[in-house]
Amino acid sequence: MKNIPSDIYKQIQEAICRPEGTVSFKYTCKELFDPAVGRGIVVDIPSREHLFRIERDEDLMLHFLHSSPGTGTRVASIDLKKVPPSDTVFLAFTWSPKEINFHLGPQAPGAELINSKGALSKRQLRVGKDGGVYEIGGAGIEIMGASVYKGGKPVLQPTAIDAWKATIKATEILGTGKSDQGYIFETAVTNLTLAVLVTGFEAFTQKRFLEIEQEGITPDINAVVNSFFPRKERDSGIAEMLKSEAEEAQKTVLQLIVERDSINFQNYQKCKLAYNKAYEIKFGDLGLQSSSVEKIKKFILYRHRIIHVSALLGMLNQPEVPPDEPVFPKKEFTADAIKEFDNFIEKLHEVTLKLRRKD
Repeated sequence: MKNIPSDIYKQIQEAICRPEGTVSFKYTCKELFDPAVGRGIVVDIPSREHLFRIERDEDLMLHFLHSSPGTGTRVASIDLKKVPPSDTVFLAFTWSPKEINFHLGPQAPGAELINSKGALSKRQLRVGKDGGVYEIGGAGIEIMGASVYKGGKPVLQPTAIDAWKATIKATEILGTGKSDQGYIFETAVTNLTLAVLVTGFEAFTQKRFLEIEQEGITPDINAVVNSFFPRKERDSGIAEMLKSEAEEAQKTVLQLIVERDSINFQNYQKCKLAYNKAYEIKFGDLGLQSSSVEKIKKFILYRHRIIHVSALLGMLNQPEVPPDEPVFPKKEFTADAIKEFDNFIEKLHEVTLKLRRKD
């Protein structure tokens, strides 16, 4: 891609910043089939938080890798040792949240088109806020929660779904603890687990809200502004002010709105409204039972009481008793909370992957 003019390269970056698509081109390189050349990158295109890479390794394997926050990194490979050598080859790749595919057609007599379907990669490639490409882990290496800071500011942090998986892992570890303190220990573990889950819920919904935009889906900024800023501010030109501040800070308007804490993602109704207005995602269409939604709302309420009243709160719904039956922090309660939150996050994440650009 080094010979492509910068303006054309930027057009390509913007064109392929979408949840699904197809790219095809002819590639000429006399060294592509030369085993003495070693490893090299053929194509490397970061597009916001998407990454599209074609690379050749020392064993003459040609790999297409695609990475995005929502899908992770996937790879499709073709063994060049089984391909008739050719200075010019036809290359094509497709991607979607469901799968990636890689195609190669040697420009040689009698050669056939070779196809490869992708799978999850052991190597994780991520695009940082600085535009750099970072490789995390590899064969036999598992890394959780990788972060990179430059000048005291984060340029790479875990994706929303990876951060949520770490939250679940933390609650599982917390649940293995033992103590001779009796029931008070169970109370402490349950209450702290609930606090972690609600914080994880907030972190996922906020981070995923921003990731969707970086995966190529344009949010409805006007609808967000109209829903989260009072009329007085709207009449005073807050929309134009946000746009100007965002341009100056080299951020998107949505990123600026979230940074200003204009949306409280720990409030279920506000979170629900934000996703609906920005991306037309309706929490009512996630396939959740009404009882599950009510449980999540109560879990969030209980978390506030735990944080602001006592970490050893012995009855989570005391203000509602009676007429409600008392809710005590026990292991069964913990298991139910983990199940309900995990189910919600899984369904919301799945729906975000089905969004498509309207152009």
